[in-house]
Amino acid sequence: MERMWATFMLALIILLTTSIQAKGNEKGNDIAGAPSPTLAPQSENGLLPNPASCLADVKTIPNCVKAVKRFKLRNVTKKCCVILLYLPEDCFGYLFPVRWIYRILLKIACKILGHI
Repeated sequence: MERMWATFMLALIILLTTSIQAKGNEKGNDIAGAPSPTLAPQSENGLLPNPASCLADVKTIPNCVKAVKRFKLRNVTKKCCVILLYLPEDCFGYLFPVRWIYRILLKIACKILGHI
């Protein structure tokens, strides 16, 4: 049963990715002649951002991600808070498995510690 769901989800992702790339690159216009904002391409290189480029700032702070992952939020510095909280969602997702939980906990911890 799990294998069937995994195959279904993979097929759906491939179908949606193909659809977005095909429709996003068309030069469709709306009634007023302006370019249509629907399904515009996300980036010139594809849909997913380059994780190395969007995580460059995080690598400059030692033990920042490790402290958040291990919920040792007292060890999180102000610089760590600022950089992690202003990361785009997709970059934040590269660092943490359940990004919304980590983002909420990080916001709360940074406010309590007076970093934001």
